[in-house]
Amino acid sequence: MPLNGSNQTNYIQKDYPFLRVKPEGMKDLRKNYSQVWQDIFALCVNDAKHGGTFIEVGGAQPHIGNNTWLLEDEYKWRGLSVELDDDLAAMWNGERPNTPMYKADAITFDYVKAVDELGLPRHLDYLSFDLEPPEVTLQALKAFPLDKLSFNCITYEHDAYRQWGDIFAHRDILEEDYDLVGENLRNGGCTMEEWFIHRSVDEEIRDALRVGNCEAYELLLEL
Repeated sequence: MPLNGSNQTNYIQKDYPFLRVKPEGMKDLRKNYSQVWQDIFALCVNDAKHGGTFIEVGGAQPHIGNNTWLLEDEYKWRGLSVELDDDLAAMWNGERPNTPMYKADAITFDYVKAVDELGLPRHLDYLSFDLEPPEVTLQALKAFPLDKLSFNCITYEHDAYRQWGDIFAHRDILEEDYDLVGENLRNGGCTMEEWFIHRSVDEEIRDALRVGNCEAYELLLEL
């Protein structure tokens, strides 16, 4: 349970004093939207900057449970999302016109071309990886052009609680350039996420957020 004393696991303003990393720009933040604080993680790593950049692989709902809506809405980040589901893609285009939604297969999509056409930098602030089922998430990661695009931080949903095949194969791909700071993060006891920070990010931030095998919010809050 977060230290704000409630039985909910969304971020609220009373959590700010307990953050392991306390960007000045988060002092007045009242709420978040992502399922397990991925948006708060992205803000902490990137000093709650305004005008950041992101790629979201698996957009799902455009607002509630979404990993980038807070970043776009409150902090004016720019980016793109990829989603194969017809209904979800249509919902995005109606509700989030400022973020291009590509209705496409995340495995074959040309991310570099899209980044260049949108005028985004090739080193971005945040990459969110969350597809269904988890085997597809891994396939999309294997095909993703990490040799051409890099990120200050990455959240990756492996859904280990489903006990599927090669659960941790993503580590071999990501740990070449990124530190695994959030190992086997849980949501209500279900192990589902791992979080990474690029080694170019300040070592003090990487060390402060190096907490694993816990509920996801516990990586960000000092208990």
